[in-house]
Amino acid sequence: MTHKNITSADVARMAGVSRSTVSRCFKADSRISKKTRERVIEIADQLGYQVNKIARSMITRQSDLVGLVSAGLHDPFAVVLINQLIQKLQKMGLHPILLDASNTQQLELSIKKLAQYQVRSIIITSGSPSSSIGAEFIRLNIPVILLNRAGQLDAAHLINCDNKTGSTLAAKTLLDAGHRRLAFVNSINSTYSGNSRGAFFEQALALKLASGEISLQNIPCRSSDYQGGFQAALDLFANRPPSDQSRSPTGIYCANDNVALGFMDALRHELGLRVPEDLSVIGFDDIPLAGQPAYRLTTLRQCPEAIAEATAKCIQDIPSSTSPQRITIPVKLITRHSVAPAAN
Repeated sequence: MTHKNITSADVARMAGVSRSTVSRCFKADSRISKKTRERVIEIADQLGYQVNKIARSMITRQSDLVGLVSAGLHDPFAVVLINQLIQKLQKMGLHPILLDASNTQQLELSIKKLAQYQVRSIIITSGSPSSSIGAEFIRLNIPVILLNRAGQLDAAHLINCDNKTGSTLAAKTLLDAGHRRLAFVNSINSTYSGNSRGAFFEQALALKLASGEISLQNIPCRSSDYQGGFQAALDLFANRPPSDQSRSPTGIYCANDNVALGFMDALRHELGLRVPEDLSVIGFDDIPLAGQPAYRLTTLRQCPEAIAEATAKCIQDIPSSTSPQRITIPVKLITRHSVAPAAN
């Protein structure tokens, strides 16, 4: 008997049980006795039998596959988050399929295949394509979980970090340090997270802005990565000498750490400015590089482990949920050495 011809009927015949018993032995929630399960699995191993999970998913309309859509594979925080998500899902006995949303043509094809496989749910991260992708899965009755994205889909489950608290802490930190000329640095094609951080930062400063006590400048980046932050700093001083600080912002809040690190390097290595003596910089995410001696960046930490844990629990709770879940992950201010009292 060759491996490719082995079926559950063969296993059942050798074990002296029914085919349905064989099927239940390979399900984690089965009530089959330990002795029967062990005997069936031992015989299955001897015969080389493998469960046809794709066929099973077509029957039950559910599989152990989970779609994970991300366009942020160049982003250090996204890489850490995806790693945590994969680990958590695998511990649940689920198998994530990672789709790179930066390749839109391939993505459309991959999404169709995911739907055919009856995936258990779809996780869409920040920076991925429009919510129309999620809407299509919802139409097919496949649960959708949006991570750090706007609530554009009423039927989707939302897990967002607390951008409001984080941006309020950033504003307070810079104001307490005496900075009155502030700036927010963000990509011109930003994500939901980046845009909401900027909006909440301005909201936290609203009263002082209205009274004229402080000023706020929005500094655009060409991209939301290190190079984008680096170029944004150069552009800021393109029409004035770096030594002229009379009109330049002294307190900088960046949409993410990657932008902040690029911004800092341009200030220090290209423009001859000091951080934090001349300009203070705050980031968001607390990526591993932010804490290294070369940067020691003050930042807002959103915990990727906590996001992954919340996502895993959301998937577990979906069958019993009566309405889409709305989960907010706390953030924490990590004070290092990139913020100092304003010089003037």
